[in-house]
Order: sequence, then structure tokens, then C-alpha cells
Amino acid sequence: MKKLLLLLLTLSLVTACENEPLDSGLTGQDGSDDGGDDGSESSDLTLSLYELDTDLSVNFLGLSIQTVTNSDINISNDKIVSSTTSVSVEGSPSETENQSFTRNASGQITSNISVNSEGQTTNEYIISYSDGSVSQITYDYYEDDFDDYVYNFTYDGNAITRTEVGSSISTVFTLDGFGRVIKKESFDGTFLIQTESLTYTGTGNINTSTASGEFDSNNSYDFDDNTNPLQVVYNDNYLLNFLTDDYSDEIGPLVAQFHSSNNWNGATFSGETFTFDLEYNTSGRITSRDIVYDFGEDLMVEINERFTYVN
Repeated sequence: MKKLLLLLLTLSLVTACENEPLDSGLTGQDGSDDGGDDGSESSDLTLSLYELDTDLSVNFLGLSIQTVTNSDINISNDKIVSSTTSVSVEGSPSETENQSFTRNASGQITSNISVNSEGQTTNEYIISYSDGSVSQITYDYYEDDFDDYVYNFTYDGNAITRTEVGSSISTVFTLDGFGRVIKKESFDGTFLIQTESLTYTGTGNINTSTASGEFDSNNSYDFDDNTNPLQVVYNDNYLLNFLTDDYSDEIGPLVAQFHSSNNWNGATFSGETFTFDLEYNTSGRITSRDIVYDFGEDLMVEINERFTYVN
């Protein structure tokens, strides 16, 4: 259970701050005023700023550690144009990074570069394409080569196979007829080590995700009846939010938060139920979502989201 929540936090941050959707060829697919024009009744307002703040407190071997991450994602014409992330670990000064994107003539992102407040490049994604589909992703973390990787991708019908240079682990993503991921299977050689299966409702929301292998989980998801403004932003090609993950990362919570038709407002993770606090403007657009996972002194995760709209 705690592994799932840590993965949820990690995936949310990685998706919002670094992995903006890349390749459109693979897609299948109310209350408070929080600033901007989000209180308007106008039907043509679009999301312009998405703020994602997280507070993680964990007790590890008797040592209490708190990490606070604040991310501002700037959006124009339903696409991410830039983002700024500040990370503060208890006892250490905060670090701020800005992410910028480079696109090719077809509008596909070919690089994603992070630069810190001192003007130093800290990490970079390079994305290559073949016949309009992602063929390779290279990640370079400048300070430590341990986190570097090169992923290669092959396609066979509704299956995408990811292999990593220098690794025996491969991952297969299976899509349904709507281009949605319905299964993720990871292998060490030919031995299946982790699998996750997803189901969807007729309205386009994820219904359940079930994982087995190195760790097990059985999750279900709840939603309101209002439009999720993050879906159009992250569906430019939502697959890239998954294709760069770790083989053991669960993708169900990521689909619920960023890729479902309606706003995620609750979940049951392996028998434990959580209800989120959502607020809306007078047009029914979500303006805030507060998520709290409280496991006492061992683990506390708070995720606060704010949504600002403009004409």
C-alpha cells in the first residue's frame, strides 16, 4: 500500500514537471474562484496554469524526513509550454529548476531540458521518432550516470515493447481499440516479473487497476461528473507519461489523475478508501483538489492542486 502511494507521488511529479506528452500519432483518444478568470460563466475559458504541490513526510529507520515540492506548469492552447519546480528537503536549501521543450516541424517534442537557478543544465531527455512514432528516448542526468538510460521501442499491432540498453528487463504496453493502455507487463529475460491490468468505464474514466508480481495491488477509482481539464493537456500523447517510467511503477493512479474524462475525487487502494476535497467555480470547472494519505507518523502524503483559467 505504501509503495503504491509513493509511486503515485513520484508519477505525479514526473508527469507534471518533465514528461509532457510528445507524439500525437499514438493517441486514441463547482465553487471557489482561485484566480484568473476561473469564476466566469464563459464556455470558452481554457486552463492556463496548473499548480501541483506535494508534501511528503516519512519515518525511515526512526528518522523523520519531509520533502516539499512545488510545481507551476504553464499552459497555452491546451499544451504545456514551460514549467518550474522547487524542491525542498528538510534540513537542506530548496532547489529550483525550469523545464523547456524543443519541437520538430511536426510539433513533436524532441528534447526536454531542465536548468537550475544557477543556469546549469541538470538533466535532459532526447526523443527520436520513426514514421511518426517514438523510437528511442535517451535520459541524461548530468551529475550522476547511474540514473541515465536509453530506451528503444518496437511496435506490433496494439503492443509497444520497450527495451533498455544494457538491461535484461523489457516492458510491453498493450493498448485497446481506443489507444488506452490496458496492460503493462515487465519481463526479466523471458520471466514475467510484474504485470498491471486496467479497465475503463463507458464514460472514459479508469475503473480498476490490478497489479501482481513483485508487488500486488487491487485498486478502484471514483470521479465527479465534471470535465477534467488535465486530460486535453496531457493527451497530446499520453503514452509518453508511461513510456519513460520504471518497470515497476503503477500507471493506474496516473491515468486517474491526468487522463480520465472527469475529475478524480476518490480511490480505494487495496481495501483502503480515500475521498478527496474538490472545489469548483460557477461554471463547474475544478479550481482545486486536495488529496491526503495519512498513515500516522510513518507516512503522510499531501497533494494540493490549483487550476487557473483564461480566455
